[in-house]
Amino acid sequence: MKQVKCASNMRSISLNFQFFAEGNSEAGRGDSEQLGRSRFRVNDFQESLYGIDEFWDLGDRTSGQLSSRSDLMLCSAGPAQLTKRSGHPCGRDSLTPAADVTLAVNMRLHRAVVEFGGMSLLSPVSATNVRTGILNHPYVPLVIDVDGAQAVERGLDPFYIAPPRTGSDDPYADGRYWSPSTRHGGGVNVAFVGGHVLSSKDPASEGWNWGYEANVGR
Repeated sequence: MKQVKCASNMRSISLNFQFFAEGNSEAGRGDSEQLGRSRFRVNDFQESLYGIDEFWDLGDRTSGQLSSRSDLMLCSAGPAQLTKRSGHPCGRDSLTPAADVTLAVNMRLHRAVVEFGGMSLLSPVSATNVRTGILNHPYVPLVIDVDGAQAVERGLDPFYIAPPRTGSDDPYADGRYWSPSTRHGGGVNVAFVGGHVLSSKDPASEGWNWGYEANVGR
């Protein structure tokens, strides 16, 4: 039942993403409004789901609780609550404890790989955006079950996740950003841009569109 509920929540997240990407979200796009209708930043979408930063939804209160009973970004098979704080973008200052984060966004939509001086580097967040055309690529993974505690042990934020790709030699290649949770009977739930949710015991090896990356620059 928990796996079914988690999959249902993740399907809702994917549908919300489609509205957000098209510019039809009721809450707007936050800071991404400055990029025009055809581009946005995936961290703004993530903040809209949590109701934090420019999407703060608790009025004058400076903090509040997220619950797995009612909030899409908390898997029902993981920790039951997160505390959120106002005035901060998505990160450890806005959501605590970070080890209890249960769902992560595909990091390749947050930071693409760029070549600079003969080296492969992760693009700055401020220079990275996603184009609305991503909706034409339904098998791009969007949200994935994450092991928040494992990510924190590595000194990383558990809000973003991406596997290494076979044959690639880039900042993702060593697998340090890959910490999926197998909390669903050994399976990992993955929601896609197309609105569907699949489960796999080895999601990194699936023939999904892991290679799709965000745009850098204009």
